[in-house]
Amino acid sequence: MRRAPVAVALLAVLSVCGCGAPPPQAPLPYAAKLDSATGSISTTCGEAAQVTAFPGDHRTDLLTLEATAGSAARKLASVYHRDPNWIYQGDTIRQIVHDSLSMLGSCGLHRARALLAHSTGQ
Repeated sequence: MRRAPVAVALLAVLSVCGCGAPPPQAPLPYAAKLDSATGSISTTCGEAAQVTAFPGDHRTDLLTLEATAGSAARKLASVYHRDPNWIYQGDTIRQIVHDSLSMLGSCGLHRARALLAHSTGQ
């Protein structure tokens, strides 16, 4: 009988200690920028894969996608410069930049990748 109150108390302490994300979290305005930038990079890479899946001249489409991805890369770099150690969705901004560089390279958006690499010194 005594174990139940102890277990309940222990669970209460653990739940209070486990609440919230680990610091230092990106402040809300910067988290919104990160959400927009990473979503745009992901979407643009998906579109680049679709465009290049079939033979043909893709230069015009890829230029448009490079511009879109470049805009997202600048937005991501601006948050990186505020604090690369901020955490967003479990990863540091530094890790997010690294993953974004990898994604942009793998989907063939090399200008946007170079822009992000140069802007962040990666």
